[in-house]
Amino acid sequence: MMENNTKRAVAYVRISSLRQVDNESPDTQKEKIQQYADANNIEVAEWFYDEAKSGKNTDREQLQNLLAFALKHVNKIDYVIVYKMNRASRDLDSYVNNVKLVLKSRGITVRSATEPVDDTKMGRFMENLFVILGQLDNDGKAESTVDNMTALAEQGYWQHPPVLGYDSVKIPNASGKLRPSMQPNALADKVKLILERFSEGDITKAALTRFAIESGLRSRNGNKLSEDSINRLLKSAEHAGYIHDKFTNYELVEGKHPPLISKTTYEQNQALLYSRNSHKGQAHLKANLDYSLKGLLLCSNCNKPMYASAPKTGSGGHSPRYHCSRATCKGKTSSIGAKVAEEDYIKLLKQVKPTDGILKLYKSILIKEANHELSGLNKKVSNLRNELNNISETRASTIRKFVEDKITTNDKSELIDDLDKRKLEQSSLLKELEEQQSVREADIESAINFMEQVDKQWVVSEFDIQQRFQKMMFPDGLVYDSKTREFGTTNISPMYRYIPNKKDTSVSLKSNLVDLVHSNWNVILSELNRWKQLLPDSTGLAYSA
Repeated sequence: MMENNTKRAVAYVRISSLRQVDNESPDTQKEKIQQYADANNIEVAEWFYDEAKSGKNTDREQLQNLLAFALKHVNKIDYVIVYKMNRASRDLDSYVNNVKLVLKSRGITVRSATEPVDDTKMGRFMENLFVILGQLDNDGKAESTVDNMTALAEQGYWQHPPVLGYDSVKIPNASGKLRPSMQPNALADKVKLILERFSEGDITKAALTRFAIESGLRSRNGNKLSEDSINRLLKSAEHAGYIHDKFTNYELVEGKHPPLISKTTYEQNQALLYSRNSHKGQAHLKANLDYSLKGLLLCSNCNKPMYASAPKTGSGGHSPRYHCSRATCKGKTSSIGAKVAEEDYIKLLKQVKPTDGILKLYKSILIKEANHELSGLNKKVSNLRNELNNISETRASTIRKFVEDKITTNDKSELIDDLDKRKLEQSSLLKELEEQQSVREADIESAINFMEQVDKQWVVSEFDIQQRFQKMMFPDGLVYDSKTREFGTTNISPMYRYIPNKKDTSVSLKSNLVDLVHSNWNVILSELNRWKQLLPDSTGLAYSA
């Protein structure tokens, strides 16, 4: 009886984009793999497909399923067949550690349907070479893509999905080559109506949202617009004919697309959104804009919140003021203009703001203390890394014992299976813990960034952010003498409480600050969590120096 020499394999197909329909389409890859299998008497037992997945690493769902399949079917699979080696991976380290060695320990090797990859020394060399070439190609494309997109953005071309009121379009450049841009669509007039309506300065965002819905304006998907959507629309510079994205470093660049509104209208809308000095504004915030400090300022005589009102002036206008009209305070305090009080408050913020050197020192101490206090987390990370190293060493030792005939194939397979499962589990856990560490430092970074420009951040922040910040900064309120225009001693946020605002960065100050942070860490950590809610992302700060 003739011996059956048919080998068994699993096949892997990957496309990096759903638009990849050229010579590396799924059908093409499958056809070439099947031809290779037929020519080499190989039976394809299972197919695995990853669509729209990058090859820069091996963290792909179907590739991981393929590896799990190999773990489960030890001694039943001889090969993994790919169309090209760069379909398996475009990163050599990731490929060798997470694919090649995992498969090799089970007697499985990788074959390319279109490249000379086999078990000879030249074949193994070519296997790695093709992966490296894929990596080189990826790196080159990444650099070239960023450079090209930056150049296009600086020339005014829009390279993203169109904003509301526009459709994507290709327009010729000076050389006649088509470049991405936008053109107004059927929604353009309604978008223009909404943006120009807000610029009149007498409508709230909530009312504007209702107005937009009543006018028939919907999102690109046909959904009703939310107030958040309207807020983003009002902030959009693209509707004024600008380009501003990460490729322009968020600087305003004159775009190639036609504007829906004038630049004056855009600037007026931004002033209404952010300015605290304009008499125009959103109607429901008008009083609040005039009284940003209401609820914060305390009467210097009775220590109770000051009142806010706007008595008529001789010319028939109104004069927003703070005062205390309680019976016990009559004749002992005076009223003061809201703008004057606000100017004094901004000066106070400048006074309590630590120097750059102190803030730099403070940040480093906070980060060190966070790492120290989170030693349990750090210890877990360290232990996991050690365990992963031990797994790698044990795995290598197991393979050596097998090669030296000290253990059987079954024993080797069981050990390797167990080790690889543990490695996958521990690697996933390690990634989670490391993300927690980075989030902690990001919270500190965000808070310090705000503190560096605290006076300017307060000025440009929206009203609700101002109020929340004031409550955190001065939780018990702020005593204010309207006659002397001086602030009294008050309880201040723990983020400021333990640091001096002088320029001294001596060793003794550093030592004292370290001790204060350490002994009050739980209080500071609690405050950091509050700052995190106020400032979820340092890149989202209203003011950027």
